[in-house]
Amino acid sequence: MVFNSTIFVLLFLFVFIQYWFLPIRGKHTLIIIASVLFYTWYSIPFFVLFVSVLIINYIVAMKFVSQVENGIQPTRQLLWLIVAIDLSILGFFKYFYLFASTAGSIFSVSYLVNIRANLIHDFGLQIILPIGISFYIFQVIAFVVDCYRGVVNQKIYFRRFAVFILFFPQFVAGPILRATDFLPQIDQPTLTAKRVREGLLLLLLGAVKKILIADRIGAEIGAAWRSPAGYDATVYLLLPAAFLGQIYADFSGYTDMARGMGKLLGYELPENFKGPFLARSMSELWTRWHVTLSSWLRDYIYIPLGGSRGSEFRTSVNLFITMALGGFWHGATWNMLLWGIIIGVVLIFERILRVRKVRILPEGKLFDTLRVAITFGLFCFSAVFFAAPGLDQSSTILKGIVTWQRGNPLPGFASAFFLFVLAFLLNVPGYHESIRQWIKQRPKLQTASISVGIFVVGFLIFLYGDAAGAFIYFAF
Repeated sequence: MVFNSTIFVLLFLFVFIQYWFLPIRGKHTLIIIASVLFYTWYSIPFFVLFVSVLIINYIVAMKFVSQVENGIQPTRQLLWLIVAIDLSILGFFKYFYLFASTAGSIFSVSYLVNIRANLIHDFGLQIILPIGISFYIFQVIAFVVDCYRGVVNQKIYFRRFAVFILFFPQFVAGPILRATDFLPQIDQPTLTAKRVREGLLLLLLGAVKKILIADRIGAEIGAAWRSPAGYDATVYLLLPAAFLGQIYADFSGYTDMARGMGKLLGYELPENFKGPFLARSMSELWTRWHVTLSSWLRDYIYIPLGGSRGSEFRTSVNLFITMALGGFWHGATWNMLLWGIIIGVVLIFERILRVRKVRILPEGKLFDTLRVAITFGLFCFSAVFFAAPGLDQSSTILKGIVTWQRGNPLPGFASAFFLFVLAFLLNVPGYHESIRQWIKQRPKLQTASISVGIFVVGFLIFLYGDAAGAFIYFAF
């Protein structure tokens, strides 16, 4: 059940209508019931796993809160144990096949090399990645660590904790919530005309991004990523940009819809994308792309490793480890690890230049535009590894660019690139706060935009059908 499906729209309408007639405990209960239905639609066994993780982490977190309240130092060994359990669950489901096949290749064990097929053939077993596990594991780890640190310093009733973790608009693919941001709102959801307008606008904008841009680009370029041999160098050169437009529209579209539903239920969820394509450095881009993940990596990996408090070398190592793990979080492939390493190396290089006050380009609007182009070019280079299924496909694309290979055009690529331009334009208001404030101060414009948006989304559904394709980040 995905946001852009008829069944989910009907479910949300039912929840929304009932929700505002209920007292606060009833609101919480309805959110929990809707969240249970939303997740069990995918898998009942995986929901049992999810609830087990929820309960175990809640018990440990409240143990830490109790220790802090009584002036006792929280048990560090217990923190390490619960984090190890959480990461082991994530690691088993997400990385078992990769590590087993890699070990098989290293030690020449043929059974392990083809472990997926062998387990299916011999035992009828297949390890499937539970939907949303990467997000909810990170969210519960953050909660437990915040309780250990004393950031969350009062006991939380389990019902409120369940709403915080289970909140169905976001728990499958983010944004990753922090207890300190969401829990203060949890007993005071409010609905205003302004919030309704903003919520509907975000829902419609997210639907347009998903149906019109992300799904259409994916339909045009998907085959080229899977089998890239034989295309012209111009295709290889522009393919990563088209993919970035696709994943931006897909994931920011999901986030827009999650935030829109949050507003309609009386809650504010954090932004996840703030105009990343206009960033003037990779450091700035990383604060604007998947913001809740980048801040999680900073607060729960980079800073605990030492952050920038040590030597230049130690800081560089901390950055490298953080970004490598961030890349690996995105998927169980060596391509994803390499993607994270590339981003990390660029961040390290930029930091060294910044600390030593070395300026490669002078100031000025023209050079700022050049910085944006260079940053986006580096992001496109990294996307060759993010988007391709394996290193063979990535190397084929890069070799085709370097040798300026002459080959076949990609049918439909012109329309895909046009949609990338549209995605780029939609990313502009996220960078410029003044544009967003200008829109917020004009309720009549918002109302007119909602009317147009309803027509556009209806037309797109008529044109392309129910468009219930899964969001890309569901796979992470």
